[in-house]
Amino acid sequence: MPTEPETRTGMVYLVGAGPGDPGLLTVRALELLRAADVVAYDELVSQAILSLVRSEAELLPVGRRHGEGAIGYRLHPEVLARVKAGRTVIRLKAGDPLIFGRGGEEAEELAEAGIPCTIVPGISSALGAAAYAGIPLTHRLHASDVTFLSGHDVEGSRSLTDWSKAASGKGTLVLFMAARKLSANLQRLIQAGRSAETPAAYIASATTSEQNVIVGTLATLPEKIQHVDLAIPALVIVGDVVGLRERIAWFERRPLAGRRLLVARARPGRSAMASDFRALGAEVLESPEVEAVSLSGGSPLDTALVRLHEFRGIVFGCAAGVDAILSHGPTLDVPVIAVGAAAAQALSRHGLAAEVSLRGACQEAVEEQSSFFQKGRFLLVTAEGGRPNLYNELTKVGAEVEAVAAYRYVHRMPTAPLPPIDLVVLPSSSAARTVLSGDVGKPLLGLPMAAIGPQTEAAARQCGARSVSLAKEDTVISLVSLVVSMVGKL
Repeated sequence: MPTEPETRTGMVYLVGAGPGDPGLLTVRALELLRAADVVAYDELVSQAILSLVRSEAELLPVGRRHGEGAIGYRLHPEVLARVKAGRTVIRLKAGDPLIFGRGGEEAEELAEAGIPCTIVPGISSALGAAAYAGIPLTHRLHASDVTFLSGHDVEGSRSLTDWSKAASGKGTLVLFMAARKLSANLQRLIQAGRSAETPAAYIASATTSEQNVIVGTLATLPEKIQHVDLAIPALVIVGDVVGLRERIAWFERRPLAGRRLLVARARPGRSAMASDFRALGAEVLESPEVEAVSLSGGSPLDTALVRLHEFRGIVFGCAAGVDAILSHGPTLDVPVIAVGAAAAQALSRHGLAAEVSLRGACQEAVEEQSSFFQKGRFLLVTAEGGRPNLYNELTKVGAEVEAVAAYRYVHRMPTAPLPPIDLVVLPSSSAARTVLSGDVGKPLLGLPMAAIGPQTEAAARQCGARSVSLAKEDTVISLVSLVVSMVGKL
């Protein structure tokens, strides 16, 4: 007797996206974003965080901001529809989903519908804003308790807040969603007994490069933010701890704070250099987006792998080459040479260790291992366009090199106009040519640029760059130091 087909119910994860800085995502949140079928996100979730979602996932905007009118549901109907269709949905909320994020209401509806739900906490915007503004929420000499308040219903009859209790004592107060009615919120605290001279801080776009902190008192802060865009998410911290910001503030004092850099890319993968610049306070744009695509069968690569035993060793110049070769499944029974940390790490992921590791592809790094390269022929794995600089450095130290293409790079240039850039960083000659050639590169040619190595500088000038400074050494540390020095003079 035929039976009804079994219906598959999906799963919902209520996930906190943290206060804005992608570096403050929890490990679990990042894992889920990289595995989800659907990411249903609030408007307050930053584009920087959404860019971490896997490309195959559906991005579904379902959030709403205060003042957009009443709604007749707790969980967005589009989320329910996708879950009932058997899909895994990440319900992504700014900050922590259970602190003024209505996550509790959505979890209730999921429970009532019998839909599996997991809650993944996030760093609350209160904690992120306080830390990045240099304001400790508690301090042994100033405050031993903290109260979180909603500023939405300060004048409403349904408020659950005991304002007289909140205003009494010396504890720290954090007002969420208070910007649009800031004057009324602060006046309510004064009327309830808190001194008008109590320090107060308005923190907008917390933990991002646009963070803006305005400090005053309960009496003066409303006037100080008169010209601020109140559509930008912000919260307010009230209490004596605000006075400590002048000594502790660290975020705005970083050497690249408030600057926007463009880091040119020629290869895929994570850029450790870009991470260094972000840690120093810069907003970093990486361009273009790069993908490595393995070449199809029947290429010269297959022939070279058959002859692998003829070579003294195989040289990998980047992680893409490692992945492309090992996807063919050969046994590497010759010494393996890794050029740079990324190639070494890729080999490690495949369970292999490099017999020789070069710290980079520059002349000095190759010369450090010159005696090894004078002992036979080497197979150099490259992209379709070759790796002429590395090839030349190897031959200079006496190596006999045969290059073989194992993959090709697909470069996706930005389609939208770039925002204003303070400085362009060029980590290789190929990256310089990729970014500075064509229509995308024309607006960049008049900007100051920092280059690693004379070949990179020469490539930039050949493309028409007019102001290129050269790092003292062909190292990432030297290039980062050069950028910090140049930004200090802008």
